[in-house]
Amino acid sequence: MTGVSELRRIRVVSAAPDHIRVSVFGGRTQLDIALPLDVPVSGFVPEVARLISSRDAEEDSKDECRTFWVLSRFHSAAELRPEQTLRDAGVVSGELLRLTPRRALTPPSLYDDVVDAVGRLNKSAYAAWDSVSARWMAFAGVHLAALAIVYCLIGGVGAPNHYVIVALAAAAVLALVGGATMAHRFYGLDSVAAALGWAAIPITAGIAFALLGHYGSFGGYVGLAGACGSVLALCVLYDRVIGTGHWAYLASALTFGMVGIALVARALHARADIVSVTAAVAATLGCLVVRRLTSRLGRFKTPTVTVETNREDWDFENPFDQSALTAKRDDDSGAAMPTAETVWNRAKSAAVIRAGLLTGLAAAAVVHVTLLLRSGSVADWSVFTLALSVAAVLALRSRTFDSWFERASVATPAVVILVVTCVAAQNGPMPMPLVSLGVLLAVAVGAACAGLMMPSGGVPHRVATLLSYAEYLAVGSLIPLALWVVGVYQRLGL
Repeated sequence: MTGVSELRRIRVVSAAPDHIRVSVFGGRTQLDIALPLDVPVSGFVPEVARLISSRDAEEDSKDECRTFWVLSRFHSAAELRPEQTLRDAGVVSGELLRLTPRRALTPPSLYDDVVDAVGRLNKSAYAAWDSVSARWMAFAGVHLAALAIVYCLIGGVGAPNHYVIVALAAAAVLALVGGATMAHRFYGLDSVAAALGWAAIPITAGIAFALLGHYGSFGGYVGLAGACGSVLALCVLYDRVIGTGHWAYLASALTFGMVGIALVARALHARADIVSVTAAVAATLGCLVVRRLTSRLGRFKTPTVTVETNREDWDFENPFDQSALTAKRDDDSGAAMPTAETVWNRAKSAAVIRAGLLTGLAAAAVVHVTLLLRSGSVADWSVFTLALSVAAVLALRSRTFDSWFERASVATPAVVILVVTCVAAQNGPMPMPLVSLGVLLAVAVGAACAGLMMPSGGVPHRVATLLSYAEYLAVGSLIPLALWVVGVYQRLGL
């Protein structure tokens, strides 16, 4: 077998590709590894990335799924395409490469339901807008609509379609009360029921004053008093029907009741300044006794256990008969101890009642002080001083209550009285405008300093004592200032 074919040299190519040794930097790891020259970059990058990731800190699985790796040159930062080989890229042995992770864009999900897709996109884009935010926005919209209806009722008294507006407002009241009743009685949504029921109060007041405000003699005071009485009765009715939101109904009923009493006194030809001063001082002093009047609301009856001292019949009783012992224990109040939930509900209910009483009395004081300031064309020093004293009493009294709700029920009307008084004082004689601005500045600076410098342990003992003396002086000055406003000292020649 001697032929030409035996003289040929056969070149055998190995199945394994040629390799070069390179250094790959990734994260905090430098990897010296041999990589194939003729294999696409996408073929070995996942394995190299796995080796580098095993030495670095583990990432979140969700972030890892959204990450892809890019191989590039270390010095020039030129990226190597996934379909490109190291030979095509001109990578030589010993070259430095860099492997960096990059965030991949998540493809959008496809939905069959367009509404569901829009809802999911909105939820992801506006994470802060949740069901609670939507509910509060709905509450604000309902109350703004109620105020708009009240404006239409009061502003369109002489309009031809006035009774049509009244009928629509009455329908809105029925819808609000009915919705609040269903929300509480059937669905247990107390917040929704309270918001809807409270929105019906100003509309009810607007209807009452629009219909009854111009009736009656003595300048319409009888009609206004009747309107206040009707609002009071309807607030009590709403409270009974709806069953929740007692604070607003109690406060509104008390406010309209006190204003109605003052209107009845005006209908009986009483002087306006005497009526306003008496009502304002009475409402302010009423806030001082609310805590004492409601002290028993949050308490339970002290449990009593009857101890049997007559032991003569013990020798003839069966010690194993438990029926007699059970009957005796049932008669004791100690057998029916209240649970923690019952105690909490009782304390919460008492706090709501106190807050309602305080809000009603303080709101009545705001109304009467405002009427007193507007009774004359120019503000007087006596009225200015009395209004500031009323605001001081309410503000200092707020520190004695435990819950923020009760404190706000007194402190907020105090701030309103202070602002109204200082605004009305701008029309007074000099230097009353400057004094009012100084009072506002002093109160603002004092409130800011108290908020910034108040220790975490509470008010210091000396400061608490000073505030107690200040409250004592403010309360003691109410009656003398009231006599000054009504002109008693002028008649006595003082």
